[in-house]
Amino acid sequence: MVSEKHPEFELLAVVDFSAAASPGPKRPTENRCWAALAVLGRRLDPVYCRTRQDLLELLHGALAEVAGPALIAWDFPFGYPVGSGLGGGRAAAQLLFGLVEDGPKDANNRFDVADRLNRRIGNPPGPFWGRPRTQAAETVYETRPPFGHHGFTEWRLVERQVREAGHKSIQSVWKLAYAGSVGSQALMGLALIERLNRSLDRSRRTLYWPFETGWNADLDGVVHVECWPTLFPFEDQPYAIRDARQVAATRDGLLGAQNEGYLVDMLAAPASLTAAEREAVMTEEGWILGFPSR
Repeated sequence: MVSEKHPEFELLAVVDFSAAASPGPKRPTENRCWAALAVLGRRLDPVYCRTRQDLLELLHGALAEVAGPALIAWDFPFGYPVGSGLGGGRAAAQLLFGLVEDGPKDANNRFDVADRLNRRIGNPPGPFWGRPRTQAAETVYETRPPFGHHGFTEWRLVERQVREAGHKSIQSVWKLAYAGSVGSQALMGLALIERLNRSLDRSRRTLYWPFETGWNADLDGVVHVECWPTLFPFEDQPYAIRDARQVAATRDGLLGAQNEGYLVDMLAAPASLTAAEREAVMTEEGWILGFPSR
């Protein structure tokens, strides 16, 4: 049973995001935007989106189908290491919304944005790094420079804990390109979340977890959360493309948790966090839904 304090999510959506600079092919493929939805408890097959505009329209349409709470899980970081000055949640999304240029066919300026942020943070090169040789961005090196920044770390707290738990494949938010990178997705994705929020009716609440929700205290609205699909086993999903299997498995995991009454617990603060760590997470860094497992 779902309490009035914790209403059931009428829409559950999981997004595998892409920061690509051109539309994907007509035939579904990996490394593009994918989304798996459950609307009023009904699971839908994963959807391949050739462009971020297609993804935006898909989510906007899905939100129009429901009047109640919705949870949208995105597979990129929602914040930056505490002390970097870039913040997290809505503050970071609004900052990036003002910097990112994202065309209807996915042409974008993400490396220029990273270069500008490196200069804003100071002591370049870095911390953002990783770009094609064809992209001009003076402070964004092609390969990882030594991390020479003071006052903040290369990794967020949650990433350090995930790595300590044995998941070494998780990547730093500063890494913009190459295998497993999430830095470009965070730049483009947070800006797109802000675009989505601004496209909704003003009466629709939007919330960034855990920054604005008090972890699981206030979930009544369109709640955006950070996820890492690797935490959800996906081998048994009946889809040919890995991205489709991952979003479907994560969506199924969240829907199952809601049906069994513990999704709200997954959104609670980990008991192991100190007061200082909770403050860092809530103000700047964010957290990954489902870690640690319960």
